[in-house]
Amino acid sequence: MAWLDHVLQFFGYAVCHCLPSRTLTVDGCYLPVCSRCTGIYLGIAATYVFLIGRRGFKVNALPSLGASLAVAAMLLPMAVDGISSYAGLRATTNAVRFLTGLTAGAALPVFAFPLLSPELIVNGGKKKTVRPFGRPFDYVIWLGALAAAGAAAFAPWRWFYYPLAILIIGGLIGIFFNLALVVWEMALERAGRWGRRPRTFVVAALTVLLVFSALNVFHHFAFRAITDVSGGELPP
Repeated sequence: MAWLDHVLQFFGYAVCHCLPSRTLTVDGCYLPVCSRCTGIYLGIAATYVFLIGRRGFKVNALPSLGASLAVAAMLLPMAVDGISSYAGLRATTNAVRFLTGLTAGAALPVFAFPLLSPELIVNGGKKKTVRPFGRPFDYVIWLGALAAAGAAAFAPWRWFYYPLAILIIGGLIGIFFNLALVVWEMALERAGRWGRRPRTFVVAALTVLLVFSALNVFHHFAFRAITDVSGGELPP
């Protein structure tokens, strides 16, 4: 499906170097982003699926302080892996990049998704508080979703490539759209026009498309500059 390959490449190339040596494959087919980005966006997608499936769109509050700190700590492994490997202190692998990216990506929607609630931004949470996690069993379900996403990235079946790639790019688009929607709705609220959701959806979607288009252009010229300096060779 050439058209779908172009769509996946458009979004993946905008945010990732896509070096073959750092990219996971499904039966020889390279995924649309590198191993670390694959983990990040799969973690994002799995968390969105969990939040929407388990809590619906009723979430209107951030996690408790203790839960927030625990979830935020999930960002640390990726930071340690990235900084230590780039600094030459240790070698890393695609599997480690993926797993640390998965935990970091999973944490992001926990904080971004509640911001979509008008009660959190405008009304100060006057309605009944609905947090991302309710009962302790919610954490079990969430971790199960992450484990399933992690296992899916190493599926050996060629037919599974497109569903997996779409899920990855879906997580990427989802977090960008989430943030764009929050920014625009806060801007409209300041202008006294809160609640125009259909119009805000369109504006947020166009904003995401514009951002990815600009990132594609930047990536193209940045890679051209790197290859010119390095004599046509990309880093391993």
